[in-house]
Amino acid sequence: METLHKLVETAGFVTTVQTSISLEETIGTIVEAAPRLSEDHEISPSGLIVSRVGMYRIIWGVVRHPGGSLAVLAPIPEDEKRSPNWTSHYRREVLDPILALSHHGHLTGGGGHGAVTEEEFARAFRNAYI
Repeated sequence: METLHKLVETAGFVTTVQTSISLEETIGTIVEAAPRLSEDHEISPSGLIVSRVGMYRIIWGVVRHPGGSLAVLAPIPEDEKRSPNWTSHYRREVLDPILALSHHGHLTGGGGHGAVTEEEFARAFRNAYI
């Protein structure tokens, strides 16, 4: 839980997903929307998932809250100087498909540097647990 808080605090940009389904179903829904997240990934000692997708990595995690699950995903470029257009790949391969989950009854948003854009997500995040 604390690790996800730190991710939101330190990342310059995060994508948030709030669902009314279980943690396992939320992970499945995210991976179904953005399958590249599952191609090359590992679970870090902190419990976060690190997915390597081409020129960038996604550090992400999912926690439970009383009404379902919450996910935070943060993109990290491998080498911005060598791959200055990594953001267009990220947008097409991960961001747009994740944001499209809003068309399937899930709440999506963003944030970074210690804040999230969705007030409802922030409230739920205060009540989240592992």
